Amino acid sequence: MNNIEIQKMADMENAYWWHIGKNHLVNALIGHYYKDQNDLNILEIGCGAGNLTHGLQKYGNVKGFDISPSAIEFCRNKGLNDVHVQDVSQMDHTPYAGQFNLILALDVLEHIQDDLLVMSKVRDMLAPGGMFFINVPAHKFLWSEHDEALEHKRRYHSVELKKKLIDSGFEIVSKSYFVSITSPGIILYRFWNNIFGRSAYPKTSYVILPKFLNDIMVKTLELETRMLIKFGLPFGVTLNIIARKRF
Repeated sequence: MNNIEIQKMADMENAYWWHIGKNHLVNALIGHYYKDQNDLNILEIGCGAGNLTHGLQKYGNVKGFDISPSAIEFCRNKGLNDVHVQDVSQMDHTPYAGQFNLILALDVLEHIQDDLLVMSKVRDMLAPGGMFFINVPAHKFLWSEHDEALEHKRRYHSVELKKKLIDSGFEIVSKSYFVSITSPGIILYRFWNNIFGRSAYPKTSYVILPKFLNDIMVKTLELETRMLIKFGLPFGVTLNIIARKRF
């Protein structure tokens, strides 16, 4: 992700509906699978500007990796010390073998050319029974300049991602889509933008909403989070998968 998009993310992560909703989802999932534990060893791959990383500290020890020095600087300005400029696809991961109970890659795998390699490294870094939380953009037909601006390599189909995880030594615990209720509007917006609104240089399709609409979107994602945990959502623009280390 380029520095402009990192700055944009840092500016919006405390107020924009998507970031608030995603953080709420992650906290709800950790509460669901780990109950009241506060002694977890957690790694966040692609920690970005560090808002989620900071909040994860209530669950235990948190380490953050990001390939962007600018992102790590944002994290350190928030008082996060165990954050490092690191490319998981290139690093020697053996010092971290079996170290983490939980690894998160939220909107990260789509940036990585060799995602299978990273999945296998994540498996090695997890303790026995450790879990891998993943969020990725869903549906190849939704490819747009939003993806280009964020330097995505791909969008995912659920069957494709599940197969890659299983081949990398994981079992699938749960699969659901997210950002489901509002997905028809988002899809129409992306299609319209692809046809009529493309820029000379790719830019993200974040739309700053009036506060009351932003608040409605936050409440919508809180509702979706409850639905996702209970029975999963059959469609949405984001794919959420929880996988457990198998061997």
